[in-house]
Amino acid sequence: MLTAKLNSSGNLVKRENPPQSTSSLFLIDGYNLWWASEDLGPDNDTGTLEGARQSLINWLLATLTPKLAAKTVLVFDAKNPPANRTSIYNYQGLIVHFAVGYGEADTLMEEYIELHTSPRNLTVVSSDHRVQRAAKRRRAQAIDSNLWYQRINHEMKSKRAAQKTDRSKPNQTLSETEVTAWLQNFGLDQQGAGEALQAKIEEELKEKRRRQR
Repeated sequence: MLTAKLNSSGNLVKRENPPQSTSSLFLIDGYNLWWASEDLGPDNDTGTLEGARQSLINWLLATLTPKLAAKTVLVFDAKNPPANRTSIYNYQGLIVHFAVGYGEADTLMEEYIELHTSPRNLTVVSSDHRVQRAAKRRRAQAIDSNLWYQRINHEMKSKRAAQKTDRSKPNQTLSETEVTAWLQNFGLDQQGAGEALQAKIEEELKEKRRRQR
């Protein structure tokens, strides 16, 4: 597939590696999220860059339901695709897209946002202000990578704790309903969302400690 786009100078730029989804629910800046994550990031020795990418992919697939993972696009910076991989591939439903020919992942993510058919249903996970501005221009949700990772992990721990007392619900992945609910509740595209998120988590932890006394 080949697409064309005008650059900032008004010149026509042909893309051989264009966005492959116009209806995703999550658009994630891969290295940005990996760097921001506590358990997967630079403090966790994965050995190689490929290992770092795979650890993030595995975490997403272990956290999200197959239905939700199939609506997720994970973008990585790359001058060339890794060995034995194409620039874009499907891994157990998750779309992994290397920004080959774009210079950087931000530019590819901007095209995903621009081409999205329902941007208000899209959540862009990146701490990069340029990408966040592109999301907000189209009224998509924009959330810092560390906040998204923190909240996802918090929801997962809460769900696992609840399942310890309810063996009839063995599913430990987060459904689309659960994820979109907390996104809407916190209004993560609004200013001050980070503080609201942190305050909410702290309040929930305090309440949990009170119940345990």
